[in-house]
Amino acid sequence: MKDTLLRLFPALIGAGRQLHSLDEGQRAVANQRPFLIAVAFACVIALLVSPGVFSEGLFLLGLTLAMLSRLPGAVLSWQTFGPLLYWLIPLLQFAAIAALRAGGGDVLLGLSMIAVFPVIWLAWFARHPAAVHAVNFAASLVIVWLPIFLDQDRLTVQTLAAPLLIPVLLWVVGMFTVNVSQSIDAQQDELRIKDEELREAVAKSEEHAQLLDAVIETVPVGVVVVDAEGNDKLMNSHQRKLHELAIPEDVPDPREDQLLIFGRDKTTAVPAPERPVRRAIDGSSFTHQLIWMGDHHRRRALSASASGMKDSADAPAGSVIVFNDVTELVEALEAKDGFLHSVTHELRTPLTSILGYIDLALEETESMPSSETLNDSLRVAERNAIRLLALVSDLLATASGPTIEVRTADLAVVIRSSLDLARPQAEAAGITLVDGAPQALWGVFDPDRMHQVLDNLISNAIKYSSAGDSITVEAEEEGGSLNVRVVDTGRGITEEEQIQIFDKFFRSSNVRESTIPGLGLGLAIAKGVVEAHHGAISVDSAPGQGTTFIVTVPASAGA
Repeated sequence: MKDTLLRLFPALIGAGRQLHSLDEGQRAVANQRPFLIAVAFACVIALLVSPGVFSEGLFLLGLTLAMLSRLPGAVLSWQTFGPLLYWLIPLLQFAAIAALRAGGGDVLLGLSMIAVFPVIWLAWFARHPAAVHAVNFAASLVIVWLPIFLDQDRLTVQTLAAPLLIPVLLWVVGMFTVNVSQSIDAQQDELRIKDEELREAVAKSEEHAQLLDAVIETVPVGVVVVDAEGNDKLMNSHQRKLHELAIPEDVPDPREDQLLIFGRDKTTAVPAPERPVRRAIDGSSFTHQLIWMGDHHRRRALSASASGMKDSADAPAGSVIVFNDVTELVEALEAKDGFLHSVTHELRTPLTSILGYIDLALEETESMPSSETLNDSLRVAERNAIRLLALVSDLLATASGPTIEVRTADLAVVIRSSLDLARPQAEAAGITLVDGAPQALWGVFDPDRMHQVLDNLISNAIKYSSAGDSITVEAEEEGGSLNVRVVDTGRGITEEEQIQIFDKFFRSSNVRESTIPGLGLGLAIAKGVVEAHHGAISVDSAPGQGTTFIVTVPASAGA
């Protein structure tokens, strides 16, 4: 029962529903309900205290005006007659209160305070605050002064001044209500603007998301986005097709380590921690990791790259992994390497035979009288055949790739051997070779392949140096690694050329225009050998300031 009354009372006074859920006509009626309830309560008090007031004409007129004040808002359209109703309803209420107050006499002195309802009405919806304040004060003054003017015997300065507190209080209430209303209106305007901005931002975000989806679905690469926990956030249709290749036939829902992902040899499964998605989840950023995906019937070569994402606090927020199908390119490179291997292998055999016969011919001509011209011609042929055999060997090494056979060896011996081999060429060019290696430098590596690396580096240094320059080979063991530096005082290399210097067949423009021989394979071969040892090779140079090549390989890890 108590709960029912608690719910009934707000409904009776118009507080049962929020005003913003009502239309303007309903709001007008709801705003009048507290006024009518207050008038009804005053009538009950009058009936109990002084029933005779119901025989007073002014009191009955006040009741009639109070009832009529509800009629305009219920009958007329607020949208059409809004300005008229705004003034008409509170004025009718002021008139009703004045008549009730005058007709009720001293019995209902508190009736004057009912004027707070029309005062708040006008102030809350104030369209002209100055006019509202004037009307509120004047109407309140009429309410408290009308009974005095009707009773001439009471008309004195004292009687007029006594009730002035009520109009002043109502006027202050009106001013406060106007301020509150304007503040709320300003907040609503601000919220409305922010709401519009938010709607525009949401619309732009949706448009951007649609554009991003269209781009991701259009690009001919597979795209996967994972969060920091490794959950898939996005996968485009191209990647879904590629992912289907990696699903084994007998495992419909495979784990990462069950996917058909293989290394460069197409048969060795890539360990789970080294697979592109797992590496990205673990925080790695990388480019161009080559993998083969799928069984031998529908296998594709993919180049995988990943980049990490950060949140607003610069904490890891996931990764974007891109898979590019490079099957045709890889197969073309394999075909090219196979062709080079076959051609160079076929060329190497007759060249070796030619060099052998030239050597025999030189032995015979040395014992023949007057054979200097023939001997010189044979030595020119021998030098060119040796040069051609070296080029063919470089091509063969490039096509087949380095094979490493590590063993315990002395790197200092390898360095001295390479310097001794290059010394005749250096002396002929007027270049000084300096051995800066220690007496012994033992490690586990392939001495033949390291000999090839040093031969290429020293030979290159001689080619690109001039008479009076020097080439120094230094070596040391540091931090479990063997470090070799080939330092020359030659012409140097530009920054642009350093970016491509280890690429196959790369030669700088000024070298191509010169008479310096070569195919641009020496440094590419050296890089392959060093990386096969799990080492690294780098260059530090500047035009006119010489060049330093740094080779670092593990001292004991080997290949």
